[in-house]
Amino acid sequence: MALEMVLSPLISVAVKKSTDALTEKICGMWDMDENRKTLGRYLLAIQVKIEDAQEQAVNNPALKAWMQDLDAAAHEAVDVLDEFQYEALRLEAISQQPSASSKVIKGFFTHENPFIFRYKMSNKLTKALNKISKLVNEMNTFNLTSRDPPPTIDRETQSFVMESKVIGREREKELIVSELLNPPRERDNISVFAIVGIGGAGKTTLAQYVFNDERVKEHFQLSLWVCVSIDEFNVIEIIKSIIERASGDASKNSKEMLQHELRKILDKKRYLLVLDDVWSKEREKWNELRMLLCSAAGAGSVIIVTTRDQGVASTMEAFPNHNLEKLTDEDSYELFKNRAFGAWVEKPTEEHYEIGKTIAHKCGGLPLVVNAMGGLMGSNQELCYWREILENKVWDSLHSTEEISSILKLSYEYLPSHMKQCFAFCAVFPQDYVIERETLVQLWIANDFIPTDGSMKNIENKGRSIFNELHRRSFFQNIKEEATYEFSEITCQMHDLMHDLATEIAGKKCSTILEPNYFGSAQKEVRHLHVGYHTKFRGINNILKQFPNIHTCMVYDDKNNKPNKIDFYLLKSCSLRALNMREYPPKEIGYMKHIRYLNFSGLSVTALPETISTLYNLQTLKLSRCWNIQKLPSEMRYLINLRHLFLQGCTSLKHMPIGLGQLNYLQTLTKYVLNPSKGGSIRELNQLNLLSGYISLSGLESIRDRDDAQSVNLAKKTNLCSLKLKWDKTSNGGAGNSKPILEALMPHDKLKYLHISGYRGFGFPKWIMEVPIISNLKGLKLKQCINCAELPPLWLLPLLEDLHIEKMGNLISFVGSMCENVEGKKSFIIFPALKNLTIRILPNLESWHEEGSEFVAFPELKTLAIGGCPKLKSVPTHVPLLTYLELNNCTEIKLRQISYLPMLSKLSISLNDMPFREPDAFRPPKNIEELKIVGYENVYPLEEEGELLISCQTRPVLRKLTILKSYCFLTCGPSKVVALEFWKYFAAVEDLVINQCDNLVFWPEEELRSLKCLKNLFVFDCRNLTGALTEQQQASSLEYYLTPPLPLPHLEQFSFVECPELVQVPFVCSKSLKDLSIDNCPKLNIGEMLTHVITDPMELKYLRIIPSTHWSVWPDNMKHLPSLDSLQIKQYLGIELVPPGLHLPSLQELHIYECPGESFPPGLHLPSLVELVITKCPKIKSFPPGLQNRLPSLQRLIINNCPALERSCRSGGDYYDLVSSIPVLQIETYRHKGKSLLKNLPCIRAS
Repeated sequence: MALEMVLSPLISVAVKKSTDALTEKICGMWDMDENRKTLGRYLLAIQVKIEDAQEQAVNNPALKAWMQDLDAAAHEAVDVLDEFQYEALRLEAISQQPSASSKVIKGFFTHENPFIFRYKMSNKLTKALNKISKLVNEMNTFNLTSRDPPPTIDRETQSFVMESKVIGREREKELIVSELLNPPRERDNISVFAIVGIGGAGKTTLAQYVFNDERVKEHFQLSLWVCVSIDEFNVIEIIKSIIERASGDASKNSKEMLQHELRKILDKKRYLLVLDDVWSKEREKWNELRMLLCSAAGAGSVIIVTTRDQGVASTMEAFPNHNLEKLTDEDSYELFKNRAFGAWVEKPTEEHYEIGKTIAHKCGGLPLVVNAMGGLMGSNQELCYWREILENKVWDSLHSTEEISSILKLSYEYLPSHMKQCFAFCAVFPQDYVIERETLVQLWIANDFIPTDGSMKNIENKGRSIFNELHRRSFFQNIKEEATYEFSEITCQMHDLMHDLATEIAGKKCSTILEPNYFGSAQKEVRHLHVGYHTKFRGINNILKQFPNIHTCMVYDDKNNKPNKIDFYLLKSCSLRALNMREYPPKEIGYMKHIRYLNFSGLSVTALPETISTLYNLQTLKLSRCWNIQKLPSEMRYLINLRHLFLQGCTSLKHMPIGLGQLNYLQTLTKYVLNPSKGGSIRELNQLNLLSGYISLSGLESIRDRDDAQSVNLAKKTNLCSLKLKWDKTSNGGAGNSKPILEALMPHDKLKYLHISGYRGFGFPKWIMEVPIISNLKGLKLKQCINCAELPPLWLLPLLEDLHIEKMGNLISFVGSMCENVEGKKSFIIFPALKNLTIRILPNLESWHEEGSEFVAFPELKTLAIGGCPKLKSVPTHVPLLTYLELNNCTEIKLRQISYLPMLSKLSISLNDMPFREPDAFRPPKNIEELKIVGYENVYPLEEEGELLISCQTRPVLRKLTILKSYCFLTCGPSKVVALEFWKYFAAVEDLVINQCDNLVFWPEEELRSLKCLKNLFVFDCRNLTGALTEQQQASSLEYYLTPPLPLPHLEQFSFVECPELVQVPFVCSKSLKDLSIDNCPKLNIGEMLTHVITDPMELKYLRIIPSTHWSVWPDNMKHLPSLDSLQIKQYLGIELVPPGLHLPSLQELHIYECPGESFPPGLHLPSLVELVITKCPKIKSFPPGLQNRLPSLQRLIINNCPALERSCRSGGDYYDLVSSIPVLQIETYRHKGKSLLKNLPCIRAS
């Protein structure tokens, strides 16, 4: 099924620009109005016939070639007309200048003679006119029929209705959930499941259905979702995606750092990982990833793989496999009805139902196709429309991916032209890319894709309506909505079949560069470009040279914050509408006359060029996370088309430019810093009633009086959903006017998030103390309200889910005077929806409620963090769903209360200042899985009247224990009252972290003997730990190093870091040890330690030793390491670089740092090596023959500051031919007078 070329939206834009008042004004001034009018008439002539041309061009090669020429000519005409509009805006800006006019506004273009400029513009207009005239003459030979432009769909914008039920997959879902909770087969703590089915069968939807099930969420401690690239199973990129989804940060690049971060994140948790849309059957890569995932997996972890290929499931040794069957006709019809008839006001006729059943049957049981057709049919209730689609020949067969695509093309063909253009644009995003709705709408607007009636007032809503309609018709899926205090975001993805369709439609207009060294010859057809990571991006100059006609350029490659000289001509001649990059913007950016969208988020600059104020067409400016920026361009008031200014994370911003209140279209202003002596006042916000989303107002102490605050008029800014009001904590302002100012800053009653910080008033104003204004709040933060002694009646808010109270020193009762607010009732539910509660530094808080009140409190609370509340006597008792509790500096809370929290699974408790009371013996609850203890000095034996209060048999689920700055060891602490039963209680612990316990001197041998299940032991920053046994322990041992039975028979991972006094490790590790790290323990004799502690290293996979001053001999028992995958060594000081006879058949990574050795042993053979890193080893000159042969097979080679070795790797060197093809190659050397010794090394691909 061929697809038509859509040009009607572009022609409509050209027609509107030719008749625009600004264009007419400037052309009239310059005696060019006749040409403008003629161009407008020609464009109108094309507009009435373009719909017919689009249809006929599918089967008419000559007409198709004509349309391709028209596409180029129309873009050229739009650019010329856009320049006229820009010039009119510039002259208008100059006319608004006072007598001391701006050098930026007036002077930026004065170097060019105005007469020459007009002459050039006249030539451009004439050239565009001639091209269009020629095309009109050719058009008249095709016998095209005139048609009125089709009406645009303009549905009312509404919030998304998230599908709550997946039809036809309930049985499969319940089966998979049951298997997740009780994995049928587990290897190395991990089970692998597979969901297999053809494209469009609903694999991803079923996986999401399972992923979001409440039972699954509660069972797994960590849940992660990663979309895997269709092109390549890239282990590094998958690890990065896991880290980014878990922590929000994927900035680390080296494999070593990524592995370390992955271990920290997984941290022996029971996790669920979904790898969606896997294609690769490369067993070697899968084994590599699996090994990394297993290294930090907790028991019961599961990986779910979705794939079209049964061979992928076999490669991954998945069991069980779930082969998705097609939907039954009944389920298909039910799904179709929901999609087609769900939004109809009038009841469908019987014929609608009959046609719907037929089409649902024809969809072949594929949910993607059923949803797409349901969305298509539901867009029009006319029966003739339904009959036309039913009779389409595309239904003749539906078995292969190609035939499925034909159905999706049918759905596309029935879209309005402007929606076709908006959908095709999405081909610029890589497959599986998470698309932000608001960003997408802003890019559509920047490229003139959204039709308007001449007004831009509601264009964002029109864009959201288009987004909604494309989602309703299943062009978008995986819709997610997330809201916090600082942003509200709706995201989507495209099914890979839909992405393929968009790519086919867009053709050469959209290009995505994900591979390195892609940049080459010019590509004039490309209009929209996405440059991904690892592409060796070399600056915007290269982009503009290779893609001279691009309108959208989104660069996500490595940061480059240095000012680069950008070619003047390139900037002046480019047609860019939207630019996302991390390069420092030069002052010449002011030449980008067409630019509408600029995203410099994350840029490390203190200021932007003032010439940004001359970008009169600019609609969106994003500066989020520009931490160092101190000021904005001073004349931004002339950016009269600016609609969105994003400043989240601009923490160094000192003041705002004067005149922002003149920007009548401004809808997004996320930060406004008050500093009247340098910038704009609070009154600037008076007329900006279109503001929406989030805004932070800081520096409120500088407001003089209530009238100034009243002028903000927040109550009329009804599109705001989140508000932050901040008084500067360092100001000297008193509390006198704080309350009337806050009273005057009353928002509207639909606000969802409110954050008040630094408020100095005595009590909150009326609008906060009365429920109606704040009744819709979902989140509230009150910080440093130092003079307030009472909270608003927050317990009555029906929607409040998140509450954070901090630094309110006068607060005594958390829920005060509550009886008065419920007409004398003594028993009721408070905080009915609250899920997260944080209270910190409330030194006078004594109770949760007033005495005499009876109530059910916090029925939905899941996380509770209490810190710095020394007078608080209890934790809430009615918290049936609480799973996480943090207590810090709460000296009056009775520890026994914690035992009665039935669902508590994670507990972090600081006991430094806890008074010693026998009845308050510490007893964590039954279901605790992770426990962190800080400063445990006064521990009473867990025994009462001869009976152990808590036995390890009754608490088998505790898996992780962290001891920080604690005395709870038998051999340290002044009181020595800790009973051994305390440690026996933790018999089921698998992970033990001992951190900053400086009182620990001797090795806690008896304590460790109590931990029968210990698998992972981490000792960090214990400055006085020697590791020696006490005299009593030594006397009871036949040998200094303990003999079997082994004290730690199950130990798999052992790390000790920053223990400067450690001299001995007095126990033996069993053959189960897989991971050993020794970091900065300078007194430890590593050779002796390895000889005695590791008797059987056959299973050792990871060894890291950095650094040691006592190591001269590599132990014989460590020369044969058949399972070792990663070896990292730093600063040998006497030992050979790699000792002769070392047998490492499985080694994949070798990292060597700061080693004085001169060479590798000649017989070194590393057949599995894929990554080699050599840093600061100046004496190394060559690789041994065995390693030389392996070099071409490496995936990653990093040589840093090894000048002799580097010389052999440069062009003409001995190893150049061997290393030049390595996918990731990084060679850096010592610098001399700013020049590198490395020359002529080409840019190498990066995987």
